[in-house]
Amino acid sequence: MGMIKRALYGWKKSSVDIYAHCFNEFGGSVNMHPHVIDYFSSRFGSRLSFFHYEKKGEIIAAFALFDDKTTGVCQWREYPLSYDEVLIPAKTGHRLLFPEKTNRLSCFNRRNFINASFTFARKNKVCFVKPGFSAKTEKNRRNAFNKFLRSGGRCDDLSLYSAEQLADYYIFLFKSRFADSVKCYSRASLIEIISVLRPMIDGHILFVDNEPCALDLIFMAESAHSIYYDVPNGGVNTRFSHLSPGSLLMWKNISTAREYCQQQGKEMRFSIGSLDEEWHYKLRWANACATGKTLF
Repeated sequence: MGMIKRALYGWKKSSVDIYAHCFNEFGGSVNMHPHVIDYFSSRFGSRLSFFHYEKKGEIIAAFALFDDKTTGVCQWREYPLSYDEVLIPAKTGHRLLFPEKTNRLSCFNRRNFINASFTFARKNKVCFVKPGFSAKTEKNRRNAFNKFLRSGGRCDDLSLYSAEQLADYYIFLFKSRFADSVKCYSRASLIEIISVLRPMIDGHILFVDNEPCALDLIFMAESAHSIYYDVPNGGVNTRFSHLSPGSLLMWKNISTAREYCQQQGKEMRFSIGSLDEEWHYKLRWANACATGKTLF
């Protein structure tokens, strides 16, 4: 039935090379990155298939499917890899029918798919960092960060640490932040994903007197015209809550990402995850965008 629907909607069986080309041209979410889907399909023995849409000889969209049912990598229970949304590599300015069932289409696909609704019965929202902040906000954040450094704080790039070190820091800070209210990933899973996706990892870790106080493990999917950043739940040492290290780290990571995107001349798409009732603090940094659901 799935193949019939895809054919009726104009999609053709494709290849990994065509998919990789589309991803590089049009961008996509981390859970749709060619390297990510290749690794996880092999890791779990999933059957991976590709489809693309062609118009007047030009390939304008493509997607990857796991076991003929799941679009993108859905391993968020075991790995810090978000599945809040999937961003399908598709060229702007073209309207298509998407043949798969999903309620996680990215807001960046809003103008791509005719049969997707982003308003009707839509409660799921993903928070994307605002294009910019006011001059006053930037000044206050910058001053607070510099004060933190003058007071004995330290900010290191994650690239300075091994996968094992980052896994240990992550677990320590995650458990300090959430205690037992949210399950942390296993050390083995963290080391695995950090090692495998090392070239896609970005971000910083904060210390006070050599004790870790905040860490966000950021994954980035870079394409020709945009960079998609994905930030799963991070960790904060509650002993230093009076310093607001989580906010300081968020500002530092956003600033660094924005600066890099400007240098590369690419659009920044910085996701800080879904919007839940207890996470309304995210709206200080981001705009909440509804995900899309295919209707037919």
